Amino acid sequence: MADMILLVEDDRDLSNVTAAYLKNEGFAVTQAFTGGEALELSKQAPRLVLLDIMLPEVDGIELCRRIRETSRAPIIMISAKNTDRDKLLSLGMGADDYMTKPFSLPELAGRIRAHLRRYTTYSDKERKTRVYGPLAIDPKAYSVTLDGAAVRLTSKEFHLLDFLSAHPGQVFTKSQLMDEVWGYNEYVDENTIAVYIGRLREKLTKAHAHHVKTVWGVGYKWQHDE
Repeated sequence: MADMILLVEDDRDLSNVTAAYLKNEGFAVTQAFTGGEALELSKQAPRLVLLDIMLPEVDGIELCRRIRETSRAPIIMISAKNTDRDKLLSLGMGADDYMTKPFSLPELAGRIRAHLRRYTTYSDKERKTRVYGPLAIDPKAYSVTLDGAAVRLTSKEFHLLDFLSAHPGQVFTKSQLMDEVWGYNEYVDENTIAVYIGRLREKLTKAHAHHVKTVWGVGYKWQHDE
């Protein structure tokens, strides 16, 4: 069965052209033209969401936040806005990627496949739970708990945490992390890694943020408690 993509775009001409291309590439596409409509369709558990920022009823940033409350599916923001603020705000709300209009449809399809491949790979792996005191990372269940309470992570946040903690003590450069977690260095920059590291530390709380250690001038590593 084809992976269902939820395409949220209020420009009907652009939406129809994009949907037609993706369907020709083998994806099943469901279209939404308003934020309200997208919220309802997101309940159908799409495998990936393509989300414009400027939308009627509910804007894309807020929509991203709401979808992320119940889903870890990859979210790619698509917008005419090209400022660092909009990109960082999108990532802060849980987006996994950001494309600027006008964009290449073959590139879009390539990014979709890369995100789905990473998402499926991490979802399907069966590995043992790693426990660090009150912190537990369960790759099989795709979950993280802290003091028994679930830590809500996006797909990329989980992938980054899972990868680092699976290689304790090993230092990875930002470029290596982009390659391992995103799988396509040319589509993200090093600032993206810093944003995700910051969000991970925030969600792990001050008591456990030290596990994700910065090695200045090199990159990051997972730090064991002594």
